[in-house]
Amino acid sequence: MMFFIIAEGDGLPSASEFTSCLTARWPSATVKPISDPERNFVLEFHVPMADSRLEGLLHKTSGALTFEGVPLQEISEFVQWCRALVPSHLPFLFCDEGMNGEVQVTPTMTAAQILEAFYDSGG
Repeated sequence: MMFFIIAEGDGLPSASEFTSCLTARWPSATVKPISDPERNFVLEFHVPMADSRLEGLLHKTSGALTFEGVPLQEISEFVQWCRALVPSHLPFLFCDEGMNGEVQVTPTMTAAQILEAFYDSGG
């Protein structure tokens, strides 16, 4: 299942800053620039997690990420980490592809709270 992070405006860091932050947090992560002007993405990334591998894309606007991976606990940890990259005053939405689960993530939410809110919203 695909998941999305949407930060208002250009809330997410630039591609180079995102890459630096990602590889600082997960040194074994791989990041590949996407230079195809026909695509809506600037980066492809792969993050080895404890029990899975998270794969994603950074959108050109720097306002959205698309990713997939399991288990949801590890996804919520990634979402919490991403929230810390975005200015606290900007809205930050985490949702699944069908918008069944949708969470307005605040800067103070833990990974467990994000996961609980996701399930509570229908995810």
